[in-house]
Amino acid sequence: MRVPHWRKAAPVKIRTPLIALAATALLVAGCANEDTDTSPESAPTVTTGAAAASATADQTEAEGGGETAGAADAPTAEELQDQLTLLADPAQPIDAKVAVVENGEERRPNLEAMTAAMTNYQVGFEVTDVQAEGDTATADVAVESPHGTAAPTPWTWVEADGEWKVSDESTCALLGMARAGC
Repeated sequence: MRVPHWRKAAPVKIRTPLIALAATALLVAGCANEDTDTSPESAPTVTTGAAAASATADQTEAEGGGETAGAADAPTAEELQDQLTLLADPAQPIDAKVAVVENGEERRPNLEAMTAAMTNYQVGFEVTDVQAEGDTATADVAVESPHGTAAPTPWTWVEADGEWKVSDESTCALLGMARAGC
C-alpha cells in the first residue's frame, strides 16, 4: 500500500520536536521567575559584554566589596549562538559539547545521541535580546531548519565556574528536537 505524500514521516519528525520545544520554552518562561517583588532593586538588568563588567564592578564597589572572583561577564548573543551551533554540529567533539552545557557529564549520552541524529540534518540559530541577571541569562532563540525558521522562544544559560553554559532546561529542549531528550 502506498502512503499518501502528506503522511510521510519526515515533516512530522521536525514539527513534533518544534512543538515540544515551543511548549518547553513557554513552560520555562512561565516558571522562570516567580519573584513578585517589583521594587527597582529586583528589576532585571539588561546588559551585555563590557557594560556588564563595568556595572558589576560599580555595584560591587558601591556595596563595599572588592573584585568578584569567578564572576563571568554577561554573555553576548554571538557567544550564546556559538554554543548552540557547537552543540548542533556533528563534527564537533562530544567533550566540547559537554563543556558548554549545565550538567554536561550527566547529559553526555543524550549529546552523543543528538550528534548521531544531526549527521545529515543541519540546523542554525539566531540569538537575540540577551538579558542577564546574576548567574542567569535569557535570550530569544529562533531555530532555523530546512523546514523554515521557528518563532523565537526564550532559552536560558547559567554561569558556572566563571563560564556561561546552556541551562539544563534549554539543553533538554535542544536534545528533544533531535529525539535525544533528557
